[in-house]
Amino acid sequence: MVKLSDDEKWYRVSLRLMGDGLLVDNIEEKLGLVPSNIGKKGQHYQDNPKRGKYETNVWVWSCPEESDVPFEMQITSLLSILEPKKGILKEIMSMPDIEGELFLGFGSMNGQGGAYFSNELLKRVAECGLSMDMDLYPPPNDGKD
Repeated sequence: MVKLSDDEKWYRVSLRLMGDGLLVDNIEEKLGLVPSNIGKKGQHYQDNPKRGKYETNVWVWSCPEESDVPFEMQITSLLSILEPKKGILKEIMSMPDIEGELFLGFGSMNGQGGAYFSNELLKRVAECGLSMDMDLYPPPNDGKD
């Protein structure tokens, strides 16, 4: 495992579609994107009975950018792929109880950091009918405290 320095940060961006009525097996064909993860309601995470169960159907596609590329650049790259498919994406999300979002994961080895999103980028995300959800991950506990 690579050890990051105290000032390093990582960023991950994924498209996440979810909802009880989401037909996860049809999304790849509709969007032309190979999912990085699919979960079906009631199924254990990673098919492991020791783990929790999905509360709803979930389809995830992870942005292929490197993790040191900041959110603004990853989201811009992702939108260049999604915007030509905006009609199909909105059609999928127009079905009852289906939502779409950009899921953002952020980690910082020193526990500090943030993100900037331009108004133009936020407008483009909104025009795709997507919301944004960010998870913050603390630095790993190295046993020093």
